[in-house]
Amino acid sequence: MKPSMKLFSLFLALLTLAAGCAGPSASTPPPPEPPASTAEPAPEPPPEPEPDRAILVATGDNLIHDVIYRQAQNRATDGGFDFAPAYQHIAPIVAGADFAFINQETILAGDELPLSSYPCFCSPTQLGDHLIALGFNLFSTANNHSLDQGTRGILASGEYWSRQEGVAVDGCYRDEAERETIPTLTKNGITVALVAATDHTNGIPRPQGEAGVPYIDMEEGDWEALLGRIERAGELADFVILSLHWGIEGSGQFTEAQREMAQTLADAGADLIIGNHPHVLQGGEFLETERGRCYVAYALGNFISAQRGANNMAGGFLRMELVKEPGERVKMENLEFLPTVTHYGPGYEEVTIYPLSEYTPELASGHGVRQYFPGFGLEYLEDQLAGLSWE
Repeated sequence: MKPSMKLFSLFLALLTLAAGCAGPSASTPPPPEPPASTAEPAPEPPPEPEPDRAILVATGDNLIHDVIYRQAQNRATDGGFDFAPAYQHIAPIVAGADFAFINQETILAGDELPLSSYPCFCSPTQLGDHLIALGFNLFSTANNHSLDQGTRGILASGEYWSRQEGVAVDGCYRDEAERETIPTLTKNGITVALVAATDHTNGIPRPQGEAGVPYIDMEEGDWEALLGRIERAGELADFVILSLHWGIEGSGQFTEAQREMAQTLADAGADLIIGNHPHVLQGGEFLETERGRCYVAYALGNFISAQRGANNMAGGFLRMELVKEPGERVKMENLEFLPTVTHYGPGYEEVTIYPLSEYTPELASGHGVRQYFPGFGLEYLEDQLAGLSWE
């Protein structure tokens, strides 16, 4: 074959191969589209459940001397008692909380018994009305003044407290059933139980009959009863508050025996231990248990009083956030101490509580306690607070 013919045959072969490798011609119809899916889109995963949260504040001894209720009586225009000015400066702190604890140091039995002051107190029930209106809803009535008016006082104050709604009150009891009852309160999905006891009643013997007050006593069976109540409280609530009236009056230091007792009570199920009675601040700390942490405030000082000691003027609020994750124990977060000052002028006039953040040098210089302690002032208060730890 001639070379030209060979080249022509090779060209035809290559052309045929290229035609076979090419795609379909322009006249070839495109393949059909796949059918549209009719399946439902996958559902969005549910959002993670939010934890329950509540703010708790706790303060110390509401010690109502006669000058306090007389001033309230003089302010009232309806023949009753106007306690609002005494508490107005700290009202926002209480109103901003879901749970608010206070130790009501004096018996509220003024509806049935004569009002009285130190050493055997009896206070107007209108005081309780005002505290509840402020937002306090956790009340301890177990302290060294619980028996100041004997069984009559317990029965009269018990009648008052039994009429109040939306509060949990523990301490004095009118009968065995009331003694065994563990009060609880629920806010924002968190249930708190309150248990209260005192280590003495100023030498006044236990009353005969069913009425009384829970003691912290190792010899009379009270200790076992207290441990049992704490355990039962833990079965009823997410968070157990234990109010203890204990310690050395006037001392700014808690004892090692108190720390050991607090550890035992924490191990039994107390989540927060609030100590009172010294009428001065003592600080606080976390204790470790198998369940987690317990916080103990050894003494929160006076909330309000007309005492004359310079170291009795400082008190405060323990503030924390309670957080309950689904299926877990309540945790305490963002714990802080908010100091307060009881102020009065010469002759105990106008007894009032101030947050320390609002207390001015001018107020301090006019404090009536300077009659007994000329060195009282803002620097004295700051030095007193600087020696305390709230962790």
